[in-house]
Amino acid sequence: MYKLINEDNTLVKDYPSPEIYKTMSDEERKNIFRFKEEIEKMTVAKGLGRVSVIISYDGSYREKEFIIKHSNGFSKEHYEKEIEKIDKHMMIFSKKNNLYDFYLDSYILLRD
Repeated sequence: MYKLINEDNTLVKDYPSPEIYKTMSDEERKNIFRFKEEIEKMTVAKGLGRVSVIISYDGSYREKEFIIKHSNGFSKEHYEKEIEKIDKHMMIFSKKNNLYDFYLDSYILLRD
């Protein structure tokens, strides 16, 4: 797993993140930021914080993890309930915006 995008939307500069980012198509890069932005509309409004992006590989297949950091004093249970709501919203958002395949390769996760 490699962190690719920080919470503040900056790219991670540590190797190999820049090299991984260079291998992505413009469309994939755009979709990552679009997905992150849509998730943050809800996480920021609900006080859950901003999102970072991690890329992991399942064989040669690239999966995207949108990480919400457990840091704002809410219980893990609260975060988990909110993540379920966010995931449902993202499924609908993805279907409406022709991003459903992208959604299927993406995960919204809570990390300490």
